[in-house]
Amino acid sequence: MTVQLVGAEISTFTRTIRMALEYLQIAYSIQHAMPHTRLAAEYNPFGKIPTLIHDNQVINETSAIRLYIDHTFDSKLTPSDFQSLMSVTMWISIASDYVFQDLNLGLCKKRYALEAKGNNEEEIQLALQPSIDHARKVLRNLDAVFEKTSKGFVVGGSLTWADLFLFPIFADLCALPERRLVQFEAPKLFAWFEKMEKLGIAQNTFAGTVAAARL
Repeated sequence: MTVQLVGAEISTFTRTIRMALEYLQIAYSIQHAMPHTRLAAEYNPFGKIPTLIHDNQVINETSAIRLYIDHTFDSKLTPSDFQSLMSVTMWISIASDYVFQDLNLGLCKKRYALEAKGNNEEEIQLALQPSIDHARKVLRNLDAVFEKTSKGFVVGGSLTWADLFLFPIFADLCALPERRLVQFEAPKLFAWFEKMEKLGIAQNTFAGTVAAARL
């Protein structure tokens, strides 16, 4: 049975799973559903996305979907050595918590709301200043952790789930004027981001994202 993914192209967590499926060359189709819509709630009682459907199994939550993909299809996005596995697990937690909360919800989505209200850039910068100041600290900390675990990718020298959880959030952030924050405060992560966005799995999942909408 072909994998079905219930989610939205604009969703960072949906993009994480899409990039994994693309990388592992797993055929899939998308049922478009935004969070908290009737279709999303049909598969997840909390109305969250994505949901993966395969062989009559319905798997909710991105981390659970990751485990399902590892155990059912291919685990090459998960390192076999324990130290690297701990680092990947740490980065998934960082991306899903601090990075998503502080950079996506705390900065990107605040900018979208201000732009939707018709505020000019000067007004937006003034309103976002507390969020920007906090983002600077977060980015510096991320770059310091990245330096300890990276040898080209987030963990070691090859692509892992850590890259796939982190990249979609940075792709949204770097599509905004706040891209310069990443360049200045997290130069190592910015170089990683520029490498990641050239990969086929990033280009194949670009349509429908925030970055694509802002071109």
